[in-house]
Amino acid sequence: MRRPRPSRLPGVLSGILVVVLPVTGCTTATNSLHPGRTQIRSAQSPLGEILVNGRGRTLYLFVADPPNLSACSGACASIWPPATTQGPPSAAGAAQAAQISTIARSSGPRQLVYAGHPLYYYQGDTGSGETRGQGLTQFGAEWYAVSPQGQQVQTKAGSDGGSRSRTRRDRRA
Repeated sequence: MRRPRPSRLPGVLSGILVVVLPVTGCTTATNSLHPGRTQIRSAQSPLGEILVNGRGRTLYLFVADPPNLSACSGACASIWPPATTQGPPSAAGAAQAAQISTIARSSGPRQLVYAGHPLYYYQGDTGSGETRGQGLTQFGAEWYAVSPQGQQVQTKAGSDGGSRSRTRRDRRA
């Protein structure tokens, strides 16, 4: 009488699960610039009080954007990634919840808007509190950090060689 051979199916299936589960987990992971539900808060910086995300990344506006519409896509969005949220955004500090909204992008999560300005990060800012994108002219217009009042923040050289911050109403206002 022949003995039945043990099935290899359970071993094969567990091997497949070991390979498939980590791969599927990667597809649901969120990018550090798109952490799911985003918080907009205020923070002190060398520019004065500005808006940042929950991890301290500076938020910028693009002067070329019409109100509540992004003019930055393609190569522009690779240097200036849109600040997005996958859930309802929240406010903290001096950031005003009533000023926060979102707009649809052609693909991906919704882009954050503050006081009518679509918000972006700058790829050159590698850590919390950095403002390397401040005042740059790229893709046809200037980029500025945003104040809790929803205005662009500009720096002005002081007589002591340092910089003082001041806010200026957006040119569209």
